[in-house]
Amino acid sequence: MNPRSPRSQFCKAALAAVALGVMFGLGDRPGHAETLDQMKAHYRRPPPTAPENRALAALGRELFFDPIISASGRTACATCHRPELGFAANEARSPTDSGRPTARKTQTLLGIGHARPPFDWDGRHATLEAQAVSAIGVGPMSMFATPHEVKVDDIIARVRKNEGYVAKFARALPGAPINLDNVVIALAAFERTIEPGIAPFDRWIEGDEAAIPESAKRGFVLFHTRAGCSACHRGWRFTDDQFHDVGSTTTDRGRGRELKHDPKMQFAFKTPTLRSVALRAPYLHDGSARTLREVIALYVKGGIDRDSRSPMINPIDLTEQDRDDLVAFLETLTGEGEAK
Repeated sequence: MNPRSPRSQFCKAALAAVALGVMFGLGDRPGHAETLDQMKAHYRRPPPTAPENRALAALGRELFFDPIISASGRTACATCHRPELGFAANEARSPTDSGRPTARKTQTLLGIGHARPPFDWDGRHATLEAQAVSAIGVGPMSMFATPHEVKVDDIIARVRKNEGYVAKFARALPGAPINLDNVVIALAAFERTIEPGIAPFDRWIEGDEAAIPESAKRGFVLFHTRAGCSACHRGWRFTDDQFHDVGSTTTDRGRGRELKHDPKMQFAFKTPTLRSVALRAPYLHDGSARTLREVIALYVKGGIDRDSRSPMINPIDLTEQDRDDLVAFLETLTGEGEAK
């Protein structure tokens, strides 16, 4: 048989699936385990959603990359949400417009248009627009509480004086004023268009067996079965959009700052998407895990044992090979155009 013939390639793919099934016991208990094809079906991505108002999204994109909307005129949204890093950052705490460190690690915006609210690590913002208002007004793009404080009205006045923006606002929002509300509406419209690039994993899901290495295929099965990662990192974006205490901190209460009387939300943070996760070290809400292997080590240990810890977080037994395979799998989630 010609090793490059379609029949030969099909046979190799079938044998690989059987081998993975035997290795992890898939299908040996009917009703209790999924086949590899059934697992893969959970992660098939939908078609991208086109923006309702293309002119508005285009305006938002320009504002996103323009430092004009920061207090100093030197910081843009893209300063922390960098496209080449999966619209995130590599610092544990990015510097704000005033030079102070942010309170937490910058979150990725990949696929944010598909995410369920509320937003941010602690869910303190009900909408993307509310998050943008906060960033410009009192957050990382402001000079709040510094000797050089600049008011939001001063920032918006700059935009109003820019003839290019005046014309683009008129096209995107005819008759609407240039104010903070409409600036953040445009920003959010662009952010909802930030789709993860097609990754090697996606090509494998669609049938290209050569798209990812065998170690990554083993890692995927581990991820979905014995390692238990898919309990929270599920679906094509690899997140349940929920809040969980994974036992990683004793100081920052996360969602518990917003829901002070909910014992299960203490130290809980929103599950991040794993799309392009290999680009975004360090990890966790505080950047305390330097590598993906350190994140895996936290889950192997089971994190801090306390009442608020998620029931999905329990000590697990993973060999060094298992850990290597999980990392190999996670590295296949980097989309085209998102690497440095």
